[in-house]
Amino acid sequence: MTLKEIAELANVSISTVSKVINKKDDNISSETRERILDIVKQYHYSPYMDRSAGDLRPSLILGVLIGKSANYNFLIGIVKRARARGYSTIVCTSSSAEEEAQNFKMLLAHHVDGMIWNKERYSNAALLDAALPSSLKISILNSEERPSASNTYFSYEEMGYAAAKSLADQGHKCIGCLSSCRDYAARAFVEGVRRCLFDQRIPTDSDSVWRPVESCDSIWLQGKTGVICFDCAAVNKMSTMAEYLNIRVPEDISVVGIDADDVKIAGIQISSITRPFEELGKFATDKLIGTIESGKANGSVFKKDYRISRPDSIMPPKKIKRSHFVIMGTVNVDTLMLVDKQPEPGETVSIRQRMTMPGGKGLNQALGVSRLGASAALISSLGRDYDGRQMFECLKSNSVRTDSVTLHDDISTGHAYIFIQKNAESNIAVFDGANAALTVKDIDQYESLFENADYCLLQTEMEQDLVLHAAKIAHKHHAKVILKPCAVTSLLPELVRSTDILIPNEKEADELLPDIASFEEKAKIFRKQGAKTVIITLGENGCFLQDDEREKYFPAARISPIDTTGAADAFISSLAFYLSMDKPIEEAIKLATCAAGLSTTRYGVPPALVGRETLELYYFEHQNDFGRITE
Repeated sequence: MTLKEIAELANVSISTVSKVINKKDDNISSETRERILDIVKQYHYSPYMDRSAGDLRPSLILGVLIGKSANYNFLIGIVKRARARGYSTIVCTSSSAEEEAQNFKMLLAHHVDGMIWNKERYSNAALLDAALPSSLKISILNSEERPSASNTYFSYEEMGYAAAKSLADQGHKCIGCLSSCRDYAARAFVEGVRRCLFDQRIPTDSDSVWRPVESCDSIWLQGKTGVICFDCAAVNKMSTMAEYLNIRVPEDISVVGIDADDVKIAGIQISSITRPFEELGKFATDKLIGTIESGKANGSVFKKDYRISRPDSIMPPKKIKRSHFVIMGTVNVDTLMLVDKQPEPGETVSIRQRMTMPGGKGLNQALGVSRLGASAALISSLGRDYDGRQMFECLKSNSVRTDSVTLHDDISTGHAYIFIQKNAESNIAVFDGANAALTVKDIDQYESLFENADYCLLQTEMEQDLVLHAAKIAHKHHAKVILKPCAVTSLLPELVRSTDILIPNEKEADELLPDIASFEEKAKIFRKQGAKTVIITLGENGCFLQDDEREKYFPAARISPIDTTGAADAFISSLAFYLSMDKPIEEAIKLATCAAGLSTTRYGVPPALVGRETLELYYFEHQNDFGRITE
């Protein structure tokens, strides 16, 4: 006689029989109690007989097989609910596959009626292929397997949804999820994050949402205003990156964790979703007992209204400033010719390779700030010819505002012929073309562009009167002026006085002040003439800065160049961008030297101008390894 047989005769559940036999029947009617006891007496059932005899069982027993890392509250939930339903428990903990297999056999030897198995990563699935009693019911809890009839786990998709919703409700639009694993739980969690973002009409793609810990870098983090850490490894990675990149939590980025109630980043308690392990233990026990008593598998996902425990590491995203620049400068078709050496008078040299691409300082600088994420408006002039159409499309495809570019029917687009030697140095010959057709009237026509500009980038390949006019309009609207003096031997005094940052290279500084030997003295004279800040770029030797507060040399980035064309434009556009983002000028210069160095690693300027993510990643990884920059 077994408990199951007694239950069938009494027309009650097995647990009811167990409660009566174990005197835990306070809620059972006297009629039912007496009916069960009569059957027990009639068939001479003894609850104290050895279970190994096979017939007589004192009570139902649940085996619990867990790893030593299992959450203690989970076990509490199992034991509490088993006791409440008249079941005993045998708990086995293991720390290896071998120990787990031994515990599995031990539970079978005790003839347990059901087993809750919290599988670990080391668990051997072959245990289920052993010769198991047909009556034994096993409930598996495993984050690496999809919930099934015998597998019960948290609703990780709902958990991911709740975590993302906590950030979306605060106004976050760029949210990422970081984890160290790719098991079912992690995949379901990320799917919940994606579903929430979709419901919130937040555009996303797989690469931007989820990133494994081992491959997480500043590029992925760039632009994120909220990050969800799925596990402890993710929290640690986020903490390290926040410290490394000087990111504040939650001022710069909000962070949500899982089971991170006692975890801090930079002294800030992490807002967390806490998994209710005790409730899960009770839920799994109820499901297993239901399967034992009904004979039908009854596993499912444990669903709950998940909520963030505390708001400490979450706040609305700060408004991201988008800088606006006005650039007035030349646009040319650049013809690059690779030669072994520059031809001497009367000498003919072979051109190893010839390439044609967009160029000109105006175009280069406009593309430079646009690639970094700023708004760029270019004031320039093109011919309405094939070359002009190509340049125009290049500007539009790089998000440069083109309604201030004048098109001429009867003038050809400018052209530059660039001879590049093996040492990466270059000589340039320029045909002005339509660049020379720009007028003061054109500049006045586009004055509205200057109204909200942070900086105006100018260069003297155009007539200085035009450049001065643009500088005056810029100052009228409180935009700062950066001037690149080139192809001139003198500057209009008023133009120098209208310049906030003057950036000549070594050769240009020598041509403007041929009688002054040192860079320090040259910079002093430029500043006496009215320039507020002077930066002299020195090619592979870096650059020199002088302003009211400092006088300092900066080394260059250690990069082997292949084409130095446009390095100055990359430097200027990056410098202006980071100054507009309120970076200290010394840090802005370091970032600009990296941009200039990187621009020399490809032929032509547009292909070599890098985006903000690439530039900052390079800077963070090499900021202590500077030594070469070319122009």
